[in-house]
Amino acid sequence: MLIQRPIRSISLDRIIIHEYYNPYEEPTPKYLVLGLPDAGLVGAIASRYLVTSKNMKLVGEIDSPALFPPVTVVHKHTPMSSIQLYISDDRKILVLVSEAPIPAPAVYPLSYAIIEYAREIGIQYILSLSGIAVPNRLQITKPKLYYLASNDRLAEEAEKLGFNKLEEGFIAGPYAVIMKESRRRNINNLAIFSESFFDLPDPEAAATTLTGLSKFIGIEINVDKLLEEAELLKLQTRELMRQTKKAMTEMQKHYEKQMPLMYQ
Repeated sequence: MLIQRPIRSISLDRIIIHEYYNPYEEPTPKYLVLGLPDAGLVGAIASRYLVTSKNMKLVGEIDSPALFPPVTVVHKHTPMSSIQLYISDDRKILVLVSEAPIPAPAVYPLSYAIIEYAREIGIQYILSLSGIAVPNRLQITKPKLYYLASNDRLAEEAEKLGFNKLEEGFIAGPYAVIMKESRRRNINNLAIFSESFFDLPDPEAAATTLTGLSKFIGIEINVDKLLEEAELLKLQTRELMRQTKKAMTEMQKHYEKQMPLMYQ
């Protein structure tokens, strides 16, 4: 069944959010889970699996004629934007899924739009799912889970759950912008990282982040099917990984000049 016209469309600095639901109906979403393509496609794979395993409903699209490539994805005979919003049956969780890498010129506008939209609809926690590339990933059978928090209270919660603290490092892209702006604006933002490959799809790492997410928000997420279909997923996401690697490489070249001295 094709999606009808949006109930509302919001424009935020060249980013347009199309809503097919009323975000202010009770209960309003408590968590916004972000799944953007980056190292190992961890966030993209994890968020898509979360949506399908929980049978979440499509409630929004994010687009930008000025900043995004002219791409339309098709699911169940429905053409839509490459960035979509889904909501859980109990309306507690809103999930952002991106099926295309984020172009460098769109990073800041998209990041700010996500933050402003989350604040407008009353999101209490922004949860970013991501991979942290490690050179010895082939030798790791059980990836470690790391976290980065926008405030001390969130950090304490993550510590109690057994997450490892990301002490030093350098992240680039939307997650980086969202994290530093969340810290400045006193927004609850927890980034959950799993050790992963840099340029190979890593469903096993995605499963690790989902396990961490499950602990934090207190819902069961069975990752057995994700692990069973890991090899198939690696084949299905090769092209997205290729495009994402290209985008990440270009972004790193652009921003590495701004890296703190200790990382150069």
